[in-house]
Amino acid sequence: MFVNSRLVVLWFLLKCSLAARNWIYEPLSVESKTSDPSKLNIEAALDRNGRDFTISINLDWNYDVDETTMVEAFSYRSASGNEKDYTLLPWTMPKQTYEKYTETYYENIVYKNLANCSNLPAPGNTYPWPRAQYKLEKCVANGDGLPEIAPEGYYKIIFQVSGEVDWEFVLISKLTSNTNLLG
Repeated sequence: MFVNSRLVVLWFLLKCSLAARNWIYEPLSVESKTSDPSKLNIEAALDRNGRDFTISINLDWNYDVDETTMVEAFSYRSASGNEKDYTLLPWTMPKQTYEKYTETYYENIVYKNLANCSNLPAPGNTYPWPRAQYKLEKCVANGDGLPEIAPEGYYKIIFQVSGEVDWEFVLISKLTSNTNLLG
């Protein structure tokens, strides 16, 4: 009995010391807008999948990005979910060219989280960005490249692109602590 208790304690300490995401999220809303639907049409929606929600997005991409196309993202948190309570977080993506974005954030975060549920181009085939119809179907981000520890609350992420076409996504999610000891 004493040996089994030691193994359980050792397993628990090992499990707690591993760098693993300590949160789960529930998407609450996703919105999109574009300045020119003939060049970039966006349709974004939440889908119910059992008791959970997933995100689906259709992008009809009909324009070429260039050195004037800029990308930036902002993250906000609110304890209550009230619009007036959101405060800016340090987890932002500074304004940068689309090419730099595809070499960094796209490769390290976006593609790692959405490749399994989309037909997005693989890193290395993203600049110039191919004109195509992109489908993200019933996506659930796995958290790769995101902070491992985050306080509970409501999070708003605003992803903005400016240039020939101005467009953005706004995602609001509720984060809760992952208390499952088995991961």
